[in-house]
Amino acid sequence: MLVAIALRALLSFALTSTVISGSAAGIQRQPADRPRALDVAAASCPAAPYGPNYYAPGRVKTVALTFDDGPGKTTSKIMSILRAYHVPATFFNIGRNEAGDRRLVRAEARAGYAVGNHTWDHPDMTRLSAAQQAAEMDRTSAEQQAITGSKPCVFRPPYGSYNTTTLRLAQRRHMAVWLWSVDTEDWEANGSAAPYWVNRIIRLAEEEGGVLRHPVVLMHNQPTGNPATALALPTIIRFFRSRGYRFVEL
Repeated sequence: MLVAIALRALLSFALTSTVISGSAAGIQRQPADRPRALDVAAASCPAAPYGPNYYAPGRVKTVALTFDDGPGKTTSKIMSILRAYHVPATFFNIGRNEAGDRRLVRAEARAGYAVGNHTWDHPDMTRLSAAQQAAEMDRTSAEQQAITGSKPCVFRPPYGSYNTTTLRLAQRRHMAVWLWSVDTEDWEANGSAAPYWVNRIIRLAEEEGGVLRHPVVLMHNQPTGNPATALALPTIIRFFRSRGYRFVEL
């Protein structure tokens, strides 16, 4: 009788040990081709203030370069320029475009740039119900988390158009709302790389930004590409750097 009980106890212990060790091995196992950046759990964003922000953070003279509507054909070129000049930036991506080119979104995140939420398909938020606005934000945040492993902590409403519902929904999602104080109007180049457009973008950035202590510069990075922006970018960077600005992300 005692022998049978002892044998049953030993068998139970062996089975339990096998299950536990197998579970532990399963937890530790990672796909060999999974990028390390995507193994990080979704980062929680700090509490966000209510209301829009227009000026770059920081006490000394600061400037924030921002790129809307991507990723696109000139994303890689823009990132290579930023990397060459050791300049941070913020990319406000459209969720639908992120889904269309996940590789570029991963590249932005891996390079250390801030990647923000610019809605799923670029609607005028003031024309949407609260549920529709929430869906625009949430679908994009979910897409970004699936791609990069973290949710966006900053939000920019398309066209700079928002209402109290937009601000409330963003705050609840711990996304600070960032607009801009300098508009380069680069989207008007419509894919042209002509010197006229390059010089116009530079002029607007310098004239509007050079008189501000903390400018947030709006540029674009749409799927079709914006070569004039990429061509103007080195001059814009040198302009602000020569005047003692420190580049920051949002």
